[in-house]
Amino acid sequence: MILFYFFTWCTGLIYLAFLVIMFSGLKKMPRSLISEDDEALPTVTIVVAARDEETRIGRLLDSLEAQDYPRSKFNVIVVDDRSRDNTTDLVKKRKNGGVRFATLKIRDGETPVGRAPKKYALARGIEKADGEIIVTTDADCWMSSRWLRALVSPFIDPDIHGATGVSRFIRPENDPKPWWSDYESLEHLFYSVAAAGAIGAGHVFNAHGSNLAARRSVYDRVGGYSSNKKVVSGDDVFLLQDIAEHGGKVVFIDRREGYVYSQPVDTIQEWVNQRARWSSKGFYYPPFLRYLVVGTFAFYTAMVLSIPLAIMRRFSPALPVFLIASKLMTESMLMRLGSHRFGEDFSLIKFLITQTLHSPAILYAGMRGQFFSFTWKGDRYRGAGTYLGNENSGDDK
Repeated sequence: MILFYFFTWCTGLIYLAFLVIMFSGLKKMPRSLISEDDEALPTVTIVVAARDEETRIGRLLDSLEAQDYPRSKFNVIVVDDRSRDNTTDLVKKRKNGGVRFATLKIRDGETPVGRAPKKYALARGIEKADGEIIVTTDADCWMSSRWLRALVSPFIDPDIHGATGVSRFIRPENDPKPWWSDYESLEHLFYSVAAAGAIGAGHVFNAHGSNLAARRSVYDRVGGYSSNKKVVSGDDVFLLQDIAEHGGKVVFIDRREGYVYSQPVDTIQEWVNQRARWSSKGFYYPPFLRYLVVGTFAFYTAMVLSIPLAIMRRFSPALPVFLIASKLMTESMLMRLGSHRFGEDFSLIKFLITQTLHSPAILYAGMRGQFFSFTWKGDRYRGAGTYLGNENSGDDK
């Protein structure tokens, strides 16, 4: 039990250090500004990787056509990643909104062996891009008419090389909502709060590929996705980490105008596979951030294990109570600060429930992503996110 106590306190201190970094970053992060000077705004290419999205991509296309960004200064490339539906045809029909849309098709079997499919699709789209700034978003997203202006305005400063913003999971009002819907939305908002705090402190811990921008010249200089091309996720965070490692400044867009919204998954199994995909990149972080991520994961493990061990009377129930209470209190303080910064309402009760459910759920999903197989959109992956092929094609890549 002495070793367990030592393990618990050491990992707890690592997690506390992580929270302090995020607190300090949120406190000192400058508020992002939106430029109204159309002449000063850079040219932009928006790249979207889409797979079997005919039922949802229309909302994204509507949002892009509604952008108040100068029409001559942005275009959109939709990369159809092996779709078996009418995704490409829907994009090609968009001719009257004044936005320049182009499509690119990824064929079955084209993705190189071991290469992460989404990163390959995005890289192919970026090859065709001609904007000074590359912006990525997802086919199932939607945003306000001011989104692109809010996301790209910081690049008027030549020292800014990368940016990301808030991503929210929201279900349409008339759609059925599972019981966990509000908690999932809060959990996802917490990731944005953590990302903002870390970036404000000078560390890229998290980012949202649905709401991301980078200078094309810098993307080329760091080699695009080459440093992590085999890892299924991380097209967002690894790119910004590489940019920061090469001396580029990365900023977080904290304005509501810069939000991106998307609809969450509908089942627990989809949630597990989604979070397994996200967590599969953890061991590929730079050393300092890897220690923080692994330490946090280890602290969650110790906290969860302390409950059955206390029930078995291996030590006092005071330990799990103290660990859980400390986690909930510090994370609530961080979330309250972040919610205030983003102009979001904060419900303490809902957040406490969210974070109580979060630890065991994310432990399971994290273990799945690192050490076991999982699927996402018909593609199969093994632990740490290596692409194995598609369930439907019989491809063993």
